[in-house]
Amino acid sequence: MKLLVQSDDYGITKAVSLGIIEAIKFGIVRNTGLFANMPWAEEVVDLIKPFLNNIAFGVDLNISTGPALLDSCEIPGLVQNDGTFLSSSMNRKLDNEENHFDHVVYEEVYKEFEAQIQKYIQLVGKKPDYLHAHAYVTKTITQASRDLAKKYNVPYSIDIIENEKMAPSDMGWYKFPPTLDHQLQSSLKDYIIEDKNDYLHHEYGVLVCHCGYADSQLFKFSSFNLFRIKDLEAMTSAEVKNWFDEHNVELVTYKDFLEL
Repeated sequence: MKLLVQSDDYGITKAVSLGIIEAIKFGIVRNTGLFANMPWAEEVVDLIKPFLNNIAFGVDLNISTGPALLDSCEIPGLVQNDGTFLSSSMNRKLDNEENHFDHVVYEEVYKEFEAQIQKYIQLVGKKPDYLHAHAYVTKTITQASRDLAKKYNVPYSIDIIENEKMAPSDMGWYKFPPTLDHQLQSSLKDYIIEDKNDYLHHEYGVLVCHCGYADSQLFKFSSFNLFRIKDLEAMTSAEVKNWFDEHNVELVTYKDFLEL
């Protein structure tokens, strides 16, 4: 079978970025998306450039972590007073029955997402290989993401992941709530080796994980912190790589699914 292995959030912090590169260089990750809004985006793009021929490098479209690229006056509904995005929890508290659990304004989301795509193009020198919406997602966010994918003629990840040819995808190895004990108990390695997602009975599949090392910034930005260390351990483990070889699992990228 053909499996698309994706590690989200490249650039959310420098340590996460280094961990994802480790998972590409020594493991089985072949797809990752940039947080183009982060102040260290240029630095981490330089780190990943040697690997671009072998992976799909996209944009993790983001309106819930870090500073916005656009000025607050252009996207007032998306940011706090200091110009950083409302967090996922802040956004969800604003969603209610009256706004159909979708308080964001399409035009604001579209403008900020396009600024992130343009920043990617400026740094990488080409358009992204795919687009993927990060963490907080509503119908409006999905529509803006899909419209931009069409404009730039690149895949939108959800359209690939939810394609009928794909094995149903989940993240069943994560234990919630993400306490430190739960994160340490999670095992992507066992999830793969025991084929908990039934990949081997399908022609195509997607595995979305969150590899990375942890630094102080990560604990500020994300509840997924030790999960990332555990995922990196799995993605680079000899047991997982041997399982892929034994079952003839072919690693693919979003670039291989342009016709789906």
